[in-house]
Amino acid sequence: MDRISDYDTVLGICEDEISLKGSRFIGILMPCPAESDISVCIETVAKRYPNATHYCYAAIFGGFERKEKSSDNGEPSGTAGKPILFMLKGSGLSDAICIVVRYFGGTLLGTGGLVHAYTEGARIALEKAERHSRVACAVFRFTLDYSYYSVFESKCRDLMAKAPKCDYTDKVDVRAWVRVDDEEEFVRRITDLTERHVMLRKADDEYIDDAFPIRKAK
Repeated sequence: MDRISDYDTVLGICEDEISLKGSRFIGILMPCPAESDISVCIETVAKRYPNATHYCYAAIFGGFERKEKSSDNGEPSGTAGKPILFMLKGSGLSDAICIVVRYFGGTLLGTGGLVHAYTEGARIALEKAERHSRVACAVFRFTLDYSYYSVFESKCRDLMAKAPKCDYTDKVDVRAWVRVDDEEEFVRRITDLTERHVMLRKADDEYIDDAFPIRKAK
């Protein structure tokens, strides 16, 4: 099975609006972790903007696997869902859906005009996105003598995604979250600083949402 990897997603709902030849195009960006969430998002938007002519969308979901789906919702094929998806993919976001709502203004825009309008509708929503990083981590559990613990903190902090969780008894039981890309280096450092006296127990990989800023060791 492939290891998990970092990805960016979006926090909350953001939207903006443009008008072209009398038609309103409302771009809305919102979280969408799974394909099953797409219909819920569409229903939410439809209640907010009832009786619109079209609810076109593109979604990228499934975390780092980045599965995708889009819909023209009655617009000519390729003029709505595809340009929205192009913009969403370009943003690098996952677990997100961009819906562009159209209220028809009476003037036909033509194929090129529609592509431009839906591209712009997605762009203005994406520009307002509050991005949020999910950091892929290897998770380790191990026990340290107190004499090693302060050295461990100073030597390994730059590799950890958040502060380790510790239980203090006669020794220190540690649970540490390490960025997946830094796993080998973490193991090497722990092995060296404890002179191979520590047994690392590895748990399943996890995502961390409140990671430390990345600091490279000198």
